[in-house]
Amino acid sequence: MSTRCQIKVTYLKQEVLLYHHWDGYPEGVGFDLIQRQKQLKTWDGNILVNELVKNTKKDDSYEIAFQVHTDLDYWYEIDCNRKTIRCWKVKGYLLSDHAEVEKGEEVTFIPVVDLKKKENKDK
Repeated sequence: MSTRCQIKVTYLKQEVLLYHHWDGYPEGVGFDLIQRQKQLKTWDGNILVNELVKNTKKDDSYEIAFQVHTDLDYWYEIDCNRKTIRCWKVKGYLLSDHAEVEKGEEVTFIPVVDLKKKENKDK
């Protein structure tokens, strides 16, 4: 079973939705988002979105989404204006002429340094 997630990237007055089909956990996609932003050393949303969409391994792709998927486990928001990356467990959906995510509990990220220490211990 896949752990799906969607990522809303806000930059200036623009919003872009991305979709990732598996490993949507904070330890998976969340970790990847934080790592990529740190590697880029910029909060320019255009650069970040291009990095996520173009420079991914074939089996680990981020896709541009034109609507909210209604089978998500996690919802991420990257606010490049405020320089934040946040994550919520999806509680449900508000359906009308378009779907909106009903956010559940916000997920606290484990600092990247702690995740690296955990990876080294597991080896």
